[in-house]
Formats: sequence, structure tokens, C-alpha cells
Amino acid sequence: MKKAVFGDKTFYYKLITLAIPVIMQNLITSSLAMVDSVMVGKLGNEPVAAVGIANQYGLLVFLIYAAVHSGAGIFIAQFWGKKDHENIGRVVNVGAALAAGVSLIFSFAGILFPARIVGIFNTNPLVIELGSDFLRIFSFSFVFASVSFGISVNLRSIGKSAMPMVISGIALGINTLLNVVLIFGMWGFPAMGVKGSATATLISRMIEMGIFLVVSWRYYDMLRIRIKVLRTVTSELFKRVIATMIPVILNEICWGLGFAVYSVAYGRISTEAFAAVQITNNITNLFLVAGFGMASASAIMVGHVIGAGEEHKAKEYAWKFVRLCLLGGVVLGAALYFIAPAVANLFEVTADVLRTAIIILNINAFIIPIRLTNIVSIVGILRGGGDAGFAFKAEGLTMWLIGVPLAFIGAFVLKLDVQWVVLLVMAEELAKMAASVIRLKSDKWIKNVVIEV
Repeated sequence: MKKAVFGDKTFYYKLITLAIPVIMQNLITSSLAMVDSVMVGKLGNEPVAAVGIANQYGLLVFLIYAAVHSGAGIFIAQFWGKKDHENIGRVVNVGAALAAGVSLIFSFAGILFPARIVGIFNTNPLVIELGSDFLRIFSFSFVFASVSFGISVNLRSIGKSAMPMVISGIALGINTLLNVVLIFGMWGFPAMGVKGSATATLISRMIEMGIFLVVSWRYYDMLRIRIKVLRTVTSELFKRVIATMIPVILNEICWGLGFAVYSVAYGRISTEAFAAVQITNNITNLFLVAGFGMASASAIMVGHVIGAGEEHKAKEYAWKFVRLCLLGGVVLGAALYFIAPAVANLFEVTADVLRTAIIILNINAFIIPIRLTNIVSIVGILRGGGDAGFAFKAEGLTMWLIGVPLAFIGAFVLKLDVQWVVLLVMAEELAKMAASVIRLKSDKWIKNVVIEV
């Protein structure tokens, strides 16, 4: 009995020390994203839609390089449990090289063809013009953000979650201050509008990367980015890492493209519909940060115990995370439902956009328990357990066979208002949860990917 109680205390101690910094970091990020939207919202509906569209492209880029680093993080966490620091250094550098290469490709596309990219989502000439102005500058930040995110994931994978929180908090604070100065023109700077928002993001990303590089070089030798370490990567290790990365990358691409396709459906309903969805996404993300924090903690904790050969603990941890997500989701959903009108009113948009946004927020409030459970099960438990292949299938198939078809049927066949299209799309989350629970019950998700390295 004493051992069980101690085990519980150990679990919750690890959860708190790993998840809270990630939750705080994501909360800061989401809060400032909402502040950015509020600032841009003062410029009108078109700037909100323009920046939202450019951010959809940025989200796709983020998902791809984040998938590369997350795939590497599976190995880093399990190698940490195995106490193999030398191979941690190799995986860190493989992830950094691949992610930087991907980011450069998307940066060039965003810089050279911004109007074509924005035009995919919206046909309003003013939205395309403003979106192009934002995206052209914003695209320069992708490589800097990729390096920063990679070091952040690497630190979390070895149990160091507080440092990324502090560094990102500093960078995001700088971003907010620069937004105020550059969007509206203060302290002698000209009012740059959406270009000011993009410039603020670029500068803050450069500062963030600089701090992360200094910290990793000074305090964490195994996490240093060095070309000479890449030369020591064996073909066997590289193949193993790539084999695990590919389903994670495909998972994120599928999700990112699906999310972009949803935006196309919403944007083609009307500019007002798209603006309402952007507002609700910014607000709802504040309530999902706990899920992403727990997903990060679950991936690390599950990876550590599997790497150490303690599969029985991985099973125990998995179901504790599921129960916590369901309970926490009910509490967060209730909170979102009751504060939705007050928070939505922070955005200076037209009455019809505001009314639609509140309805969508209420829909999200009821689905949050399921969304939280899916985030932790797929992004956290299954990936941390080395079962990235099934995670990809669960995410990709439900989105593209259920969510995307329903979005277009609702928008273009049934010609529903955007809030009811959003409700139709939520069927995807129900199917995803069923698939994840069945997989967890099977125990087939526990895969030690470093045991023979």
C-alpha cells in the first residue's frame, strides 16, 4: 500500500514539474497570440482575416519542423531513460539539420509567392494584399523559430521544462511590446499595420534563438548543435530515427493540411465567417494549453520508463493521463462556456462576427474534454511509447475521411452557417477518441525504439 501511494506521489510530482512549465509557456504564447489578434482587430475585419490566413501557412510550417523535432524527441526521451547521452547528441543534430532544411524551403516559398498562398484561402483583394505584406516578412522567421523549438523540445525530453518556459516568455514579451510599437506607431516609429506585426515576430524569433543557442552551448553539452557530431551518426541509427520521424511528420502534415482545408471552407463561406473562426481559435487555444502541457509530460514520462525497461509503469501512466484529461476537460469546458461572451467582446469586430464567435465557443466548450484526451493520447502517450505509426493513422484517417468531407458538405452542399459547419467537423474528434482508447487497451503501443541501439 505504501509503495502504491509513493508511486502516485512520484507520478504527480513528475507531471507537475514537467507539465506546468510547458502549460505556462503555451499559455503565454496563446495569450499573446490573442493579444496580437485583438491589436490587429482594431484595424478591421480584413486585417484579422489576412493575418489569420498568413498564420495558417505559418502553422503548416511549424507543424512540419515540430514533427521532425518531436520524432527526435521520442528517441531522446528513451535514450535519457537508458542513460545513453552520446546517442542523444547524435539525434539532436539529425533533428536540427532536417528541421532547418524544411524551414528554409517554406521560407523561400512564402517570400517569393505570398499572394498565391494567401489567395488559396480567400478571394478578397484587400485580404490578399494585406496577407501578402504580412507573410513576406513573417516567412523570414521560420528558420529561427525552428532552431528555438528544437532546443526547447530537446530540453523537455531530458526533463528540463523550466528553461524553455523562461526563454520563450522573454521572447514573447518582446514580441508583444514590439507589436504595440510597430502596429500603431509609437516612440517615433511609423504605424506599419500588419507589416509591424510580422516585423515584431521576426525580431523576437531572432532574439529567442540567440538565447536558446547560448544556453545549450553553455549548460547542456549533449544538446549542442555541431556538424562534427552529424558525421558520427551511423546508418542504423539514422534509419531508425527517420522511420519514427516519418509517421510523425505525415501525421502533422495531414493535420496541418486538414486544418488549412477547414480554413478554405470557412473562408469561402465569407470573410466574416473566417474572422469568427480565427477569434474562437485564439480563445479556445488558451483552454487547450493544459492538454499540450500534459501531452508533453506524458510523452517524456512514458518514454523515460520504456527506455528504462519499465513497461508496466508506461501502462499505469497512460490511463492516469486519460482520466486526468477527461476530468480536467469538464472543468475547462464549463469555464469556457460561462466566460465566452465576455472574452469574445474584447475583439472589436462587427456584431454578426461577434455573435457567431460566441456560438462557436459554446460548441468548443462541450467538446474540450474529448479534444484534451485526444491531444494527450496521440501527441503524448502513443508517440512517447514509440507508436507513432498508429498515431498517424488515428489522426489522418479521422480528419480526412470524416472531418474534411463534413466541412465541405456543410459549407458547399448544405450551405450551413459557419457555426454549424464547425459542429459537423467535431464528429472527427469522437472517432479519434474511440480509436485511441482501443489502441491503449491493446498494449500494442508500447515499443522500445532504443533497446537495440
